[in-house]
Amino acid sequence: MSSTEILSPPVWIPYPATDGQLVTDRPTVLTHDGAWDAAMARVQQLSDRELDVFRLLAKGASNRTIAARLAITERTSKAHVAQILAKLQVESRLQAGIVGFAWEILNQDAHGGSAHSVVSLPSGGIRQPA
Repeated sequence: MSSTEILSPPVWIPYPATDGQLVTDRPTVLTHDGAWDAAMARVQQLSDRELDVFRLLAKGASNRTIAARLAITERTSKAHVAQILAKLQVESRLQAGIVGFAWEILNQDAHGGSAHSVVSLPSGGIRQPA
């Protein structure tokens, strides 16, 4: 099972209840439906700046934190997040964050370590290592 399968949303599958009726109102099995793989594949569509925002989303950063870390306005941060949601075709920043978290893990695994290491500066900004 891949890490994207673990993150798959629940699929509603009916199962027999103790009285013989089918229960259809709660999840019983987590299955992989391809939506997460599709979102992961769309990460390539993000611009460099959107990737910076995406990485911070994966760490659970708020718009205010993203703005401070990237030295942009909070409004610009919100615009980047909206673009990321649209490009990945996900419904929420939580879903984008989950995709980002899995993407970072898979990239680290594929490259034998941190594929995109980010160095924190004392001022709170970030830069790519030289």
